[in-house]
Amino acid sequence: MRLISILLVSFFTIGCGAGSGNHGQDPHISFVLSPPSIVTLLPNSVPVNSVGFTMTVDGANFGTDAVIFWNGVPQRTTFVSANQLLVTITEADLALTGLAHVFVRTGGANSNTVDFNVAPQ
Repeated sequence: MRLISILLVSFFTIGCGAGSGNHGQDPHISFVLSPPSIVTLLPNSVPVNSVGFTMTVDGANFGTDAVIFWNGVPQRTTFVSANQLLVTITEADLALTGLAHVFVRTGGANSNTVDFNVAPQ
């Protein structure tokens, strides 16, 4: 049993690249070390039947491939920085009252979900 444990630890260490002496990073490999997260939506609420607008999503760990989802539907997203994205919210998105669930997908990972309030007038 002890031998099996030592072998497993050895394989894990080798598989993770420990001891390879190559601690550089290939600039062509892209991955997210930490999942994306949303801190704020600006604005975070508008009255129902408002005109469309550009919403700012502030957060962390956004990649250039980031896509904002509005109620599960991917939206055309503009990357500003690793901490900020822009998305156009249309009049159709604001036609019904209630909460719209907003999250970001980047690097194959999803952020937390933040609710946007389409408030009654």
